[in-house]
Amino acid sequence: MKNLHMILDEHSLDNILIINIENSNSPSTRFFSGFSGSFSGIIFGKGVQMIITDSRYWEQVKLETNFDLVKLTKEKKFLDLVSEMLEKIGAKKVGIEKNRISASIFEQLQKKFNGTFVDISKDVIKARSIKSSQEIENIKKAVYIAEEAFKKTLEIVKPGITEKEFSAYLEYQMKLLGAEKAAFDTIVASGWRGALPHGIASDKEINKGEPVVVDWGAFYKGYVSDLTRVFCIGEPSEKVKEVHQIVVNAQEKAISKIKAGMTGKEIDSIARNYIIEKGFGNNFGHSLGHGIGLEVHEEPGLSINNEHPLPHNSIVTVEPGIYISNEFGIRIEDNVLVKNDGCDVLSSLSKDIFIV
Repeated sequence: MKNLHMILDEHSLDNILIINIENSNSPSTRFFSGFSGSFSGIIFGKGVQMIITDSRYWEQVKLETNFDLVKLTKEKKFLDLVSEMLEKIGAKKVGIEKNRISASIFEQLQKKFNGTFVDISKDVIKARSIKSSQEIENIKKAVYIAEEAFKKTLEIVKPGITEKEFSAYLEYQMKLLGAEKAAFDTIVASGWRGALPHGIASDKEINKGEPVVVDWGAFYKGYVSDLTRVFCIGEPSEKVKEVHQIVVNAQEKAISKIKAGMTGKEIDSIARNYIIEKGFGNNFGHSLGHGIGLEVHEEPGLSINNEHPLPHNSIVTVEPGIYISNEFGIRIEDNVLVKNDGCDVLSSLSKDIFIV
C-alpha cells in the first residue's frame, strides 16, 4: 500500500491499473495485492482498491487479499468491465505498466477509456527491487529448500544417470520440502554441455570425471531462489579444478565488496577483471548477476550496463562463469542480500566441487 501511494503521489495519478491476463503480470499483482491467480485487473487509488476477476478466483480473492471483489461474468468482456469501473470512480489520469501489457490490450484500453494513461513501469520495478522483511524471509526459505533438495539429489547420483533424471529428482525433492514448483527450467549440463550457460537438462548420460553444472531454484510463496554448483562423479581433471578455483575466487572478490550505493557495473567489473587477469576474459560472456524476488530476473542487475546504485535490501545473484567450448563449463552462483554496510550471503552450500 505504501508503494502504491508513493507512485500515485509522484505522478499525481487518480488511480493505478494493473492488468494480469493469464499470468502476463502475476508478479506485480501479487506484490501489490497478495492475489496469486492468473487473471485479474486491479484498480487502486485513494479510497479505492478493487480486483476484477472471473468465477475461477472469486473464493481465492477472499482468502488472499482485502481488495474489494468485482465479479466478471460471461455477460461482459474483461476490458469493458475495467473501463466501466474506471469511469464509475471518475478516474482521469491512470498509471499503467506498459511493459507488462501487449500493444493490442493497450490500444483497446485507450479506445474504451476517456482519460490519460501514464507509464509507471520504472516505478514498479524500483519498488519491487527493495525487499520487505517478509519478502526476505520467503527468499531465505526458497534458498534453504533448494539447498536441501540438492544435497538429497546428490545421494542418488551414479554413472549413467541422465541429466533429465537428475533434474526430475531435484525438482521432486524441492516440492517435498515445500516448494510450489521449480523457479525455472533446471539447468543440468555435464561435460561439454557445461559450456552452454543455459544448458537445460537433456537425455545425455553423466559420465565419470565430467564436471556437471547445476543451476536450479525453488519457488516458495511466490518468491524464488537461484543457485549454481558443480559436481563430479569421481575426481575431475586438474584443468577443471584450476578453472573452478578461478571462478570461486572471482565470486568471492565481488561479494566481499558488495554494498548498497555501489553500481552493478562496479561489482561486475571486480569479478570480470579478475577472470580477465587469469586469461579467461573471452570465456565469461554474460553479466555477473541479477536481482531476484517474485521473478527470477529482476532489478537491480550486476552488469556493465547498470550504472545505478544498488539499494539497501535488494537481493541479487552473483554468478561468474567460465565456458570452454567443446570441453566444459564452470559457474558458481549465490544469492546475496545487499545492505548499507556490506551484504549477507543467503546461501550456505560449499563452493567446492562436490565429488560423488
